[in-house]
Amino acid sequence: MRILLTAIGSFSADCVVRVLKSQGHYVVGCDIYPAEWHAVSKDLDKVFRAPFATHEEEYISFLQQVCNQEQISHLNPLTDLEIDVINRHRTTFEAMGVVLCMQSAACLATARDKYALTALFANDARINVPYSVRSEELTDDFPVPAVAKPVDGRSSEGLMRNVGKQELARLIGRPNYIVQQQLDGTIFTVDFVRDRFGNTFSVPREELLRTKNGAGTTVRVVPDKQLLTATAYIGEKLGVVGCVNMEFIHHNDAYYLID
Repeated sequence: MRILLTAIGSFSADCVVRVLKSQGHYVVGCDIYPAEWHAVSKDLDKVFRAPFATHEEEYISFLQQVCNQEQISHLNPLTDLEIDVINRHRTTFEAMGVVLCMQSAACLATARDKYALTALFANDARINVPYSVRSEELTDDFPVPAVAKPVDGRSSEGLMRNVGKQELARLIGRPNYIVQQQLDGTIFTVDFVRDRFGNTFSVPREELLRTKNGAGTTVRVVPDKQLLTATAYIGEKLGVVGCVNMEFIHHNDAYYLID
């Protein structure tokens, strides 16, 4: 296969490149920073410097050009931002015959919308979620302290913790935010893989040290049966095919899905 990887400076890039190259694929990479800034560049067949994904039209045009020039068969984005942008242009790449190595549009519509995800499991006895409301429907009697974050947020951007009454008042009617009951506890994340036949594999880990963007730098892998069962069920409900990351908080002896 001829594969284009985006964001080769991301945490997962080194592992992805090593595995794909060991399988004999032609792998091209791109990133907003120069190739010489990334050690992984030396293992790629070619590296391109990409425009910012936030410059949507320019970014999509760039990907199209690389796909045509390198005869790319599979496009594999490695960050949420790029997935969101590419998802809005799925038909463009499908018309080119390029396979998008990311979740389906239906899965992303829920998985990348924090309120939709919470609403899906709000009345499900098998999965716990924090009490949540959209900021457009928020009232001043919401229990504090609370947590607030953009509905389509990523990497803790825009995240607000310990929201009190004054901050709550400023959030009322603000578009595109979700306000949630703040739960105290330990963060657990799960790398989860599911194939189209429903077979699953999960690696749950307790987050011991995290960056401000929510990336675990020191973790403890825990083969917790509750998390294994919960993630398999969530993956089925969302229709996951491929790899995703799920985040939970362990509060009062129960796991709550938070992302």
